[in-house]
Amino acid sequence: MASVTLDRRFSVLPPIKKEESMDVNSNMMNNGENYHRTENSESVRKLSQENGISRSVNLDIPEQPFSSILKKTRQFQEFDSFDKEENLRLEEEIKLHHLEKLMNRFHKHKPEAILLQAGTGFFPAKTLPRTPGCMNLAEFKQTISDVLVTDEYDDYLEKLFMKLDSSGSGYVDWNEFCTYLLLLYRENDYMRTKREIPFLVEPKIRHIVQNRQEQTTKIVAVDGPTRYVTISREGAISVWYPSMQYDKYYIISDDEVDTSQKRRFKMWVTDAIYMPNCHKIAIASTSRDIRFFDTSTAQYFEEWHLFALPDVPYCFDYYYDKRNPNSESLLIFGNDTGDINILRFYKPVTQLFNVPFKNEGGAHKIFMQNLHEHSKYIGHTVLPAVHPELIRQVQFVPDNDMIISSCASPVKSIVISVTSLKKVYVFKIDKGVECFDFSKKLNILVTGSLDHNIRLWNPYVTFKPMAVLEGHGTGVIGVKIHEGLMQVFSYSKEAVVKVWDIKEHALLQTVILKFPSSIHGRMPEHGQFPIHLQPSPQSSLLVTCNDYIGLLKLGRTSIPHSDTVNTHDTQLCCAIYNPMFKQVATGCDSSVIALWDIETGNKSVVLSNAHMEEEITCMTFDSSYRRLLSGARNGTIKVWNFQNGHNLHKLEAVAEAEVTGIMPLLDKKIILAVGWSRQITLYEDSDPDSMYVHAQQTWKGGQLHKDDILTIDFCPPNLLCTASFDGEIIIWDVETEKVFNRLRKGAASNLKKKIEDMSSVTEKSTESDRPKSMNSRPNSRHQKSHKLEKGSPSQWQAMLHKDSQTAPVDKVLFLKGRATGRNMEVSSLVTSEGGYIRFWCLYGARNEMGYFYAPDQPDESILGMCTNQNNSLLVTGDTTGHIKVWDILSYCIRFQDKGRIKSKPLLEAHWRAHDSAIVSVEFAKHDTGDYIISASTDKTARLWTLREGQYIGTFGQKRSWNLKEPTTWAHPRTPWTLNVDSSKKDTDSSTTVSDSKSQLTDGADLDLQPEGDKLHGNQPEKTRIKSPDLVLPPVETKTVETTDEKPTKTSKREPRELRPVDKESRSDGDFNQLRVKYRSQTFAFNSMRPERSQTFLGIRVEKELLRKQKDRKERRENFGDITLKKTQQYGKLCSPFQALSVPTVVDIKIPNNMPLSSRMISKGYTSQNLTEDMVMNMDFSYGGRDSPQGGDQVGEPVAPKKVVPGSKAGSREKESRSSMRSTPRVFAAPTLKKHHTVA
Repeated sequence: MASVTLDRRFSVLPPIKKEESMDVNSNMMNNGENYHRTENSESVRKLSQENGISRSVNLDIPEQPFSSILKKTRQFQEFDSFDKEENLRLEEEIKLHHLEKLMNRFHKHKPEAILLQAGTGFFPAKTLPRTPGCMNLAEFKQTISDVLVTDEYDDYLEKLFMKLDSSGSGYVDWNEFCTYLLLLYRENDYMRTKREIPFLVEPKIRHIVQNRQEQTTKIVAVDGPTRYVTISREGAISVWYPSMQYDKYYIISDDEVDTSQKRRFKMWVTDAIYMPNCHKIAIASTSRDIRFFDTSTAQYFEEWHLFALPDVPYCFDYYYDKRNPNSESLLIFGNDTGDINILRFYKPVTQLFNVPFKNEGGAHKIFMQNLHEHSKYIGHTVLPAVHPELIRQVQFVPDNDMIISSCASPVKSIVISVTSLKKVYVFKIDKGVECFDFSKKLNILVTGSLDHNIRLWNPYVTFKPMAVLEGHGTGVIGVKIHEGLMQVFSYSKEAVVKVWDIKEHALLQTVILKFPSSIHGRMPEHGQFPIHLQPSPQSSLLVTCNDYIGLLKLGRTSIPHSDTVNTHDTQLCCAIYNPMFKQVATGCDSSVIALWDIETGNKSVVLSNAHMEEEITCMTFDSSYRRLLSGARNGTIKVWNFQNGHNLHKLEAVAEAEVTGIMPLLDKKIILAVGWSRQITLYEDSDPDSMYVHAQQTWKGGQLHKDDILTIDFCPPNLLCTASFDGEIIIWDVETEKVFNRLRKGAASNLKKKIEDMSSVTEKSTESDRPKSMNSRPNSRHQKSHKLEKGSPSQWQAMLHKDSQTAPVDKVLFLKGRATGRNMEVSSLVTSEGGYIRFWCLYGARNEMGYFYAPDQPDESILGMCTNQNNSLLVTGDTTGHIKVWDILSYCIRFQDKGRIKSKPLLEAHWRAHDSAIVSVEFAKHDTGDYIISASTDKTARLWTLREGQYIGTFGQKRSWNLKEPTTWAHPRTPWTLNVDSSKKDTDSSTTVSDSKSQLTDGADLDLQPEGDKLHGNQPEKTRIKSPDLVLPPVETKTVETTDEKPTKTSKREPRELRPVDKESRSDGDFNQLRVKYRSQTFAFNSMRPERSQTFLGIRVEKELLRKQKDRKERRENFGDITLKKTQQYGKLCSPFQALSVPTVVDIKIPNNMPLSSRMISKGYTSQNLTEDMVMNMDFSYGGRDSPQGGDQVGEPVAPKKVVPGSKAGSREKESRSSMRSTPRVFAAPTLKKHHTVA
């Protein structure tokens, strides 16, 4: 469902029908949003129930009015003028007692019957009874004035009445008025706390089967590559991909051999932390030990085991210097007695502990009492008695060596120990602190407690919090600060995530996670640390509940700061003007429709997600200007009441093809639609209550277009014009639905079939017979030009000469003022074809009267055209971003004896309007003058004066303008002089083709382009995706050779302008004037345009294949071909990157004085008898797959290993992993064993 937002103080969502109940909370959850509401008085709820609204609607109507109506009336009488801009709008001035009076007025309203015919002495008067409670405009204005005791809003009441009367019946009842205000009040409360909500998609919930129904204690994220690791309370370690796909798992076991399926755990995991600089995970347990697991390889293994700690470590934090990873690092942990321990690793990357080699496998055991023997690598410090009980969380702040810790004690809930200043800050909270988070950048401390509240603290003010955030129904067990969004994420015991704004201290969103273990009213169980915030690029929030894990993807990770003024976040499709409401409607590729006030430039209404995520391709108003019709790229059409965002009708899509034109005919009560389906589709428009309208393909004239219909226009009373991609132009009579005149016939033969037949000589075509309109080529307005590429195949000249005769018709426009006149030999239709403007007469044998090329640069197109009311001026917008105003008052008003008119009309004005292609220009007649509204693919819509081209402003700018006061206009400045820096960025981003979205690199790994299909000469190569519609075989361009002359080198051809083909003067050798319709060519004018798959593979598969193709091409350029000899030059199968990084093997001679270890000397080795073969046979690798071998095996030959039977753990093994080792072994899952202490 599309959401609707109105400007600053006016915001609504799609209205609910009168007979239906409206559950605001459920609707908000369906859209991924939650709104904080306040309770209202019983009278408001009673008012809602009387009008079909359920009690779940909460209105934020202040109990006290903004001002006294009588007082304002007296002030108004005392002053001669009243400035309405300094006062509130009418909707905000109405209070609860006003609503009660209005309700009584509507209910008691009994209008008089409408007199149709006066009575006489013989016949009574004929009257038409009116429905009670339905007021006309005069009665409505009088009722509002009586209730508000003022007449100051009379002018505004007419606009309000038109907004309420969406059906155009001329009457408004209480239900329509009440629904309008209810939606307004509901959104006024939301707009006070509205921010960009972070979670826009549904959460991903996964079951951790390996936990065996035990809670997850901690979630950590390891890098290189990024993986999420969950550790259960009883020691099950599960590894997940960022997409929440399960990878593998391990088990920490007490027993040496455990073949049973019973759980025999003697310890519980208390916390875990990832150490990024040394790629290790530290896990603490109730056995008073800390285990260090190595994660640098594909298989994790336990490397160190620090045991026999005096107390149980309960919480961790880790710090290292990112600029110097091998410098001193800190592992801070709090224990169950209230002490804080600090382990200082002096060389964490090199080695954590000083432990020699040993014979047996497994982890290195370090006795805590012997930690002083490792003083070269580690140091230990204890801060005693920081808290009176168990420490729940600890955090280290490196700026001033500050340690923050928390516990459940009300005496010392939070303790901040500043070691550099030797100062301690103590915070006291009644029920203690369960969790906290600190941000040095924002200088804020956030705590969560079992009293359901979240507190924001200044870290140096201990006696009072800055704010207390209330809203959770149970205890808060997790909080995280997002510095980029300046928001706080909180997680409670009932599995509810809430988002809070730090500045406004307001609730922005509530997400209820429906874990299977939390349904049926049961309180779920959670681990000690159930929340984890993953930064960019993953940008996710992970939470746990029992043995489930949930991932919430962040939609936006930072607040954008840009001086660039944009109307939408993506490129626009069009901008249309509504003269009745004096509003401009704009639509964009992100499926957003916005309405703007033309008098001020302010945004009035926003319909977000209008067509789900599909691009909006066309929009139009009906002749009553009360409804807005929009079409999308997937073929869907919707009818809107744009004043309140209500979706009135949904029209059935005839095909999943782009809709390029919609034409509502109110007199016929039908709606016509055209597009890439190549059909004229009819929809019944007689039933206003019918939501879904079926398509009717019963056009009596037949479906004559053989190619995609790109444009449509209507000329009253009954002429309709359609034009297609193959250049065909047809005039229809709407009354009879028959062809009135065919101005030009399209290509008769099937060009696609001929090209495919020629392509089958070199390769067999595997393309389906799917119509080429099914979104196989880019949006019609995104195609910049239609010229023929340089070096086109010479052997196709004869065929293309016959089949490709004209450029596609981009726009048709009726000159309605000329068409309604009596002169039959006047041009009344204008078309745009590849930059050429052509004028047509609809009657007689001769139709084309003249043409001229409008753009300044060659090979450009005109996508937008409009004219003023008397058809004296023609406005064109081209693909270079320029607008031209032509004087056509006396142009092509009669035929010439010599033939067609080829001269240009008088140019009235010409200016640069946008950075990229202009997709539409619209004429706007206003009381203050005539204006031009332009929309472009540079994401902006702008307002200009008609004749002078003065820049008034861009829709979406912060500063409003006033059409009555030219001093508020941007003129004499231009969009490029307002902000030079931002305009340069816009130009660069809009004129450069996006590499990731419109370009592909060549390669042999992915057959997206034939190898020989390259441009000739020094022209930059353009890459094209292999389209299902048009397959061009690999050929080369050659010059025509004669028998009398020697063969010459291929000459470069200069690009020519795309001109309309004159059938009379065209010769067989004039091949440079041909146009080939490359449907697979995309012009991405902006990098923010939504990415779409340009082949049948899909965008994800394309990206992965292109990445592999690029990597393989880069390797071949650097190292040459990859062969088995290169990858096995060391005697073992190695990674290609390792093998190719050293292309040649250099023999190394052993020096005579090479130092030997004592263990090697004990084996009988000396520097004299040591040979290279003996060194090559020494085993320097780890003995086990998961744990390092002892040092006694150094120098001994490597014996063949026995196959180890699979254990109970379930890691997924792959053949690629086992092939990387010299001796293949079978492992079901690595089991991390816990060994006894070695004295």
